[in-house]
Amino acid sequence: MAQLEQIVHKIENEEPDVDELSAMVHKAAELMQFCKKKLKSTEEEINQALEKLKE
Repeated sequence: MAQLEQIVHKIENEEPDVDELSAMVHKAAELMQFCKKKLKSTEEEINQALEKLKE
């Protein structure tokens, strides 16, 4: 998350050239995909734990 915030900050406060901007957007997309997978995994773990509590 911190890396995503740094990328956004750089884009908003600096004027990266096209190549640098492309690399930053690519990296941001990779980081968002990682975060999305992590959140999905955590959600599944929580749901499993809640199901066990119902038993």
